[in-house]
Amino acid sequence: MRSALLRRAIETCITIFLATLILFVLMRLAPGDPIRILLYSSSEVALSDARLLEEKAAELRAEQGLDQPIPVQYAEWIGRLLRFDLGHSILTGRPVATEIAERLPATVALAAFAMIIQTLLGILVGIFAALKSNALFDHIVRGVCIAAASTPAFVIALLLLSLFAVKLQAYEISSVASAERIWLPAVTLGLLGAPQLIRFVRAGMLAEFGQGYVLAALSRGLPKRTIVKQASRSAMLPFVTVAGLSFAGLVSGAVVIESIFAWPGIGKYALDSILRKDYPVIQGYALLMVLLMIFANLLIESVYALLDPRIRRRRKEGKGSAQEQAPL
Repeated sequence: MRSALLRRAIETCITIFLATLILFVLMRLAPGDPIRILLYSSSEVALSDARLLEEKAAELRAEQGLDQPIPVQYAEWIGRLLRFDLGHSILTGRPVATEIAERLPATVALAAFAMIIQTLLGILVGIFAALKSNALFDHIVRGVCIAAASTPAFVIALLLLSLFAVKLQAYEISSVASAERIWLPAVTLGLLGAPQLIRFVRAGMLAEFGQGYVLAALSRGLPKRTIVKQASRSAMLPFVTVAGLSFAGLVSGAVVIESIFAWPGIGKYALDSILRKDYPVIQGYALLMVLLMIFANLLIESVYALLDPRIRRRRKEGKGSAQEQAPL
């Protein structure tokens, strides 16, 4: 048990290190200069003298440490991370952790509502499509899933925004995070993520319906509801993996939806920072998403153990055998 935990801790540390290294190098190799973007967007620096502009840019680079070699910059960034310091935004001067913390609740709330919608659609529609396999409803569901998965997210978002905000005037267009505005972006994200979950549930249920215990239950005349309940329990294992990673993807990948609906979450914040080359913000956001994906995988493994008794039994057997082999 201890060796497994130690191995997982080592793997996590290596993953975080490689992610930070790749992220940092790619950011520094990307074209664009955040200092020049800051100067040209600043109202106080309307300088026509190129020499004064270069002097101001050199001064700001020295303040931000961007005049140092890339390995030195990376070492300083890692040192700040070990002190739980994500640095300060180049453009606003505020701590990155503070700005992310201010916007994270809006994104988590949006992702939670979207997750509820796509989970309900995935389970209910997926099970019913499996029960009606090769029927008209099943063909319609598969066609809609293929069409939804093939359509870009921004197209569906713009269509829904045009319908509810412009034509029906049932949605307020603003940049405020409120309960009245969360439903449309949440429905959009839920509809975008539901097709994948529907396909997984449908395929898992069809696979379980072909198992021997289902055929034996049918031959004994057990109620159909009981059989479906037992089959769905086993079919939920791959669904848990997809759903868990889907929630992490909703938090990290709601950039387009948040930008279209002007939802003030970390996705829109990250996109604005990418356009302005705000290195500390982009690095802090990406690191947060890496940690979120790692946590999601750990949580999925724990839920697996709760849903599948065989996993708990193997863990207990492994722990028992290790104790038996330990010297007295």
